[in-house]
Amino acid sequence: MISIPNACAQPWAAMTPTAAGRHCGACQTEVVDFTRLSEAEVLAYLTARKGQPVCAYAHFTQLAPAPISRWRRWLLAGLALLGWQPLASCVAPQQPPPGRAAAAGPTAGSASVVVRGVVLDDSLRVPVAGAYVFVEGTKYGAVTDEQGEFVLSFSADWEAVKSGFLKLHIPYVPFTFLAQDVKVIITGSAPLAPVTVRLRSIPERGFLKGKAVLIDPPVPLPGPGKTRP
Repeated sequence: MISIPNACAQPWAAMTPTAAGRHCGACQTEVVDFTRLSEAEVLAYLTARKGQPVCAYAHFTQLAPAPISRWRRWLLAGLALLGWQPLASCVAPQQPPPGRAAAAGPTAGSASVVVRGVVLDDSLRVPVAGAYVFVEGTKYGAVTDEQGEFVLSFSADWEAVKSGFLKLHIPYVPFTFLAQDVKVIITGSAPLAPVTVRLRSIPERGFLKGKAVLIDPPVPLPGPGKTRP
């Protein structure tokens, strides 16, 4: 398996084209374009280098053992592959916003507010399942379902919405989406119109740059009667 333990932040577009890829002026190194090569060609190239460091530009699918359909699982696998810890802003909402039962106490005639919406991938025009939707400045929120939809229900006298609006925050997703804030106006008692959130892709979405290393596969455990290391 191929790994890039430490991703490089230098922009690919700013590098000078070469025969094998591009030249990075920041570290005076040629960055090999693995996206031009098949898996077998990449493995052969790294094997021929005999452990010498290689700066490479690769698509994430070249680093993962197998394609992963859900973008959230794809993200977590990528973070694990790179040895990164999930960002604090990407912690899943622990619970929905406080409803009337969680308020100081139900009062006669107290109203509830329901915010419905859908999160879409603005580049692919498809729903984003498993996206985290936070009420900004709080730990509360919701996670989108398979259709990219979410529902938030809370008391109208909740401190976070007394100003007449609610701000939703969708965190930054490494290698995939930019963070986004959405303002929802809350006025009167009429049902709120559904909210549509279109997540924008980060530049060079899904691509990584850095020193590529070849990881040997696990060695099978010895069978019965054989000495273990």
